[in-house]
Amino acid sequence: MPEFQQTTLEPTIEAPQSPAVMALPTWRPRVGQKVTTLQWDEVQVIADVACGNASSNTSSGGRLVTFEVPENTSVKISQDATALLILLWKVTAVGFSQCSLIDGRSVTLLQAPGGLVFPEEMLSLGNNHFIGFVNDSVSKCIVALRLVVVVKVTDCAPEGSSPEAPQCYGKGECVTRKTEETYSCHCEEGYIGTYCEEFDACHSHPCMNNATCSDLPQRHDGKNATCSCLPGYTGEFCESMVDHCYPQPCRNGATCVTSLSGFSCQCPEGFVGSFCEEKVDPCSTSPCLNNGSCFSTGLSFSCRCSPGYTGPTCAQLVDFCALSPCAHGICRSIGTSYKCLCIPGYHGLYCEEEYNECLSAPCQNGATCKDLVNEYQCVCPPEYEGRHCELYKDPCLNVTCQNGGTCDSEGLNATCVCASGFMGEECEVDINECDSNPCHHGGTCVDQPNGYICHCPHGWVGATCEIHLQWKAGHMAESLTNMPRHSLYIIIGALCVAFVLMLIILIVGICRISRIEYQGSSRPAYEEFYNCRSIDSEFSSAIASIRHARFGKKARPAMYEATPVTYEDYSPDDKPLVTLIKTKDL
Repeated sequence: MPEFQQTTLEPTIEAPQSPAVMALPTWRPRVGQKVTTLQWDEVQVIADVACGNASSNTSSGGRLVTFEVPENTSVKISQDATALLILLWKVTAVGFSQCSLIDGRSVTLLQAPGGLVFPEEMLSLGNNHFIGFVNDSVSKCIVALRLVVVVKVTDCAPEGSSPEAPQCYGKGECVTRKTEETYSCHCEEGYIGTYCEEFDACHSHPCMNNATCSDLPQRHDGKNATCSCLPGYTGEFCESMVDHCYPQPCRNGATCVTSLSGFSCQCPEGFVGSFCEEKVDPCSTSPCLNNGSCFSTGLSFSCRCSPGYTGPTCAQLVDFCALSPCAHGICRSIGTSYKCLCIPGYHGLYCEEEYNECLSAPCQNGATCKDLVNEYQCVCPPEYEGRHCELYKDPCLNVTCQNGGTCDSEGLNATCVCASGFMGEECEVDINECDSNPCHHGGTCVDQPNGYICHCPHGWVGATCEIHLQWKAGHMAESLTNMPRHSLYIIIGALCVAFVLMLIILIVGICRISRIEYQGSSRPAYEEFYNCRSIDSEFSSAIASIRHARFGKKARPAMYEATPVTYEDYSPDDKPLVTLIKTKDL
């Protein structure tokens, strides 16, 4: 925004210099009239195509100007060699923004020395919008001018002042800011007030030591001010510090020290108080605690403590446990004494005595009791066990007899009584009966539990292969003749016994078969006999011949179990009739 010159003119009348000037009314200012002049050379030319003269080839943009003036101030636009205002319209705000003259009103300016003046009726409080055209001699073209004149209320002189009275009493400037709605006084340095009417005597800061300065209202001629001092200072300008030590307030030779807030006394040794008026008694504050006795020695004191307490002021309990009085326990301080918490197994004031757990005779069966710490141990006799030796220890519990053997205990010893055919500590060894070679005539011995079996060669039978059989007719007489007499007697006796047994078995079998037939269940007995098979057909034929010879063709057969022996590489003439026939109980 350009700077505007504001002057106060006296009414003058000038003769027109040309017919163009004669065409405008002459401006006649009032006495003390204030004037603000718009200088063209101070206005920035900007591109304003919206208000340019589009129909003229000489149009070169326009000027956009906004300035503020106080009320009752005339506005003069300079007319010089730089620019010449040709036409001017007052428009609305909308027409101003659109650069439109539709609702505008032509303005007749007043001729004044060096320029043209706006008529007063064209300037009202607030924003006044104008559009005009200027003949710019520099650019040699017509320039559009958009002008906003803001008229503000003026408060730079007291109400009722004469128009000739200077604004701000001549000690300031009447100015405004864009954010303000009025013109007000901006005072020179050293002057204060709404209209700069008062000289500020505090401007030079006459008060010292942060005192508060108050100006006395004496208009421009007053040079006086009053100082309100802070506590501790005095004087016209608060330049001196108050001496609180005058006269001397401290006693007993104490040193007084003054300060802003007052004074303090530095007492000599042995005295206290604000003025050092009291003599010190070190025991007056009862420094000894827990009923301790205080004794003063000059400025110091000493304490005689009650039992159980110690320390300079008897504040600490005596640590009775520091010397570890408990032999076998934990020490606990209790007030002014202590107590021993014994570990298990001990008792007594100092846990020095051990309990004898064997006094209650806990061991049984003649066992020996061994006393331990909080424990005992029973040493049992060999045949007892358990914590108190209450359990009899059976030696057979740890012995396992095998193969049907039984355990026999005597004292702490246990032995296995083995079944027949077994031996060893636990009867784990099977006795080999074949070690004595019981099988004769080359028979093969097979060991069995508690016995043996002989597999006889061809022509020999018997439990130990002691019987020799001959089947050929030519050799039978020779064999019987050569057989020892006692062996012949044995064979004849065996045959007689066998014959008697067969008769007994036959009678019993007939009775039982008759009973079975009576009960309707005789068929299984026949099936049992006929299911018995031999490894060769000739053996079966021999059995059948025996049956016919003994019982007749229609007799019922007795029941037998036959154990055949398999023969290899034998002659048909040397075949035994039967190896072993064993009667079966019916």
